[in-house]
Amino acid sequence: MFAEAVAKGTLPPVNQRVPREPSLAELETIGKPGGELRMLMASPKDTRLMVVYGYARLVGYTPALALVPDMLEAADVTEGRVFTLHLRPGHKWSDGQPFTAEDFRYWFEDVAENPDLSTSGLPVALLPNGEQPKFEVLDAQTVRFSWSRPNPLFLPALAGPDPMFIYCPAHYLKQFHEKYADKKTLEGLVKQAGVRNWAALHAKMDAMYRNDNPDLPSLDPWILKTRPPSERIVFERNPYYYRVDGGGHQLPYIDRVIFSIANSKIIPAKTGAGESDLQARYLSFDDYTFLKAGEEANGYKVRLWRTGPGSQLALYPNLNVDDPVWRGLVRDVRFRHALSLATNRHEINQVIYFGLAL
Repeated sequence: MFAEAVAKGTLPPVNQRVPREPSLAELETIGKPGGELRMLMASPKDTRLMVVYGYARLVGYTPALALVPDMLEAADVTEGRVFTLHLRPGHKWSDGQPFTAEDFRYWFEDVAENPDLSTSGLPVALLPNGEQPKFEVLDAQTVRFSWSRPNPLFLPALAGPDPMFIYCPAHYLKQFHEKYADKKTLEGLVKQAGVRNWAALHAKMDAMYRNDNPDLPSLDPWILKTRPPSERIVFERNPYYYRVDGGGHQLPYIDRVIFSIANSKIIPAKTGAGESDLQARYLSFDDYTFLKAGEEANGYKVRLWRTGPGSQLALYPNLNVDDPVWRGLVRDVRFRHALSLATNRHEINQVIYFGLAL
């Protein structure tokens, strides 16, 4: 995909686009670059799912649920309360600009601590027992967050599907910040965008999780190329993505991911008709029989994926019911144990889940 641009000199060669020490993806097989991936979505707002699926995080979970550095080269943790984050030298945003400690400083000092931009203050994961962190820039590639007590929420918040972003592309967003932008130019941008003030404009442009601003530099594997709303939304490979496979090939392999917007009620039918290459969103277990029946004829595979929640359903007896007799009964742990034992899980599995539940 990038060979022609490199040949023309409009894009640097790959060894100048990845970090000095790229993140190594442990894959079962080495893939081949190219191609498109089609998916069906029900709303232009589903662009945020590419942030979930792409899973580019400062630290991330392994399949064994261990937290390890991902975009970071290293994360040093002292006593569970001091977190020193080492960036990968040479890591760049999707527009080719360096990803540095300035992106963390700008977020912390000029966004998170700015009452116009963060009306509710710092994220909860940065406030263990209400204590604000001490933030330090140690050098261009190193930042530190520290507290007087352990903060067990910090790293998991960075690794979640809707991650806590403690950085943002400062070089892009400063043009929308009153502290850095020319006043008249900024007023013109506010008027052009049809928003009430500079803070609203900044919030609109700084949409890292919403992922609806194609001009916003990104660190994700695929970057948005279509300005929503649209019935066809295209994402293209990030030429500066930080991961490589075991053969040293820059990831991701797939050139484009294409979202086609459709009514959620007909997405299962469209999936069965072959209009999607990979589909989980807007499918439910109720669609399993229908999709399985068309598996051989339409050349796809139906796979059961383990869900993240611990259960598909749960029973919560009302411990505060008005009836005093019933209230006393459900508050007795022995009754709740008996209720659990009386639940015929095998029958539920056979009737609702075709014997496939774990």
